[in-house]
Amino acid sequence: MKSILSTKTTRHPAVIDTLGGAPTGAPQAARTATTSPKTPKASKATKAPKPPRAPNEPRSPKDEPPRRPYLLRYAAALLLVVTALGWFLLRVFSGSDTADPVVAQSDDVAPTSMPALAVTPPAVTTEPVADPSACRTDQGDQKTGAGVVTAFEHAYYITRSADAVRALATPDTSLPLPEKIQAGIDSVPVGTTHCVRITPITAGVYSVVLAEMRPGIAPEQYPQTITTKDIDGRWFVDSIS
Repeated sequence: MKSILSTKTTRHPAVIDTLGGAPTGAPQAARTATTSPKTPKASKATKAPKPPRAPNEPRSPKDEPPRRPYLLRYAAALLLVVTALGWFLLRVFSGSDTADPVVAQSDDVAPTSMPALAVTPPAVTTEPVADPSACRTDQGDQKTGAGVVTAFEHAYYITRSADAVRALATPDTSLPLPEKIQAGIDSVPVGTTHCVRITPITAGVYSVVLAEMRPGIAPEQYPQTITTKDIDGRWFVDSIS
């Protein structure tokens, strides 16, 4: 067995520095590193501190802090979004509850646009239709049977002409001659008024109620049945019963 003291070992340089001296069999480089003093490495040259800037000395671009344009862009975009959102909420909550202000226009200010003119077509003038149940006193006509009955009574009481009465009768009428008709007209006091109510019975035949109002006398009524005829589009009185 080999003696422990004779065993060669290699120690770490830190151990060598602690124990002092190099052990037997240590590498030459280790001993040399232990015995020779280390030459300190030259340290890097340090920059001299800048002198303080005078109060009135303008700041150079190198002294200003670096700009951050991306922060400005983000801030502008955020401000735009907040503004748009505020405008939208204002329109939603206040637009439906408040009406648009009405601007009063002065009479001297001309309107910007001319209002549309309401054009109403002229009413078609039609001949008034007499109420068949009314008591008529008008001049009548020869367009209908009821119209010629009215014209016949008007010629007797208002025109007071036997010729006018006879002209409204058919040529072969059963009515008396004009001289007899005129004698009957002259027997009626001047100023007498009348009213005739006409009710149709059949075609061309009417039930007539004649009301005669003489001055100073109570009105009297005379029921009649009058037959009319249409000759060439004109109506005539044919008979009275």
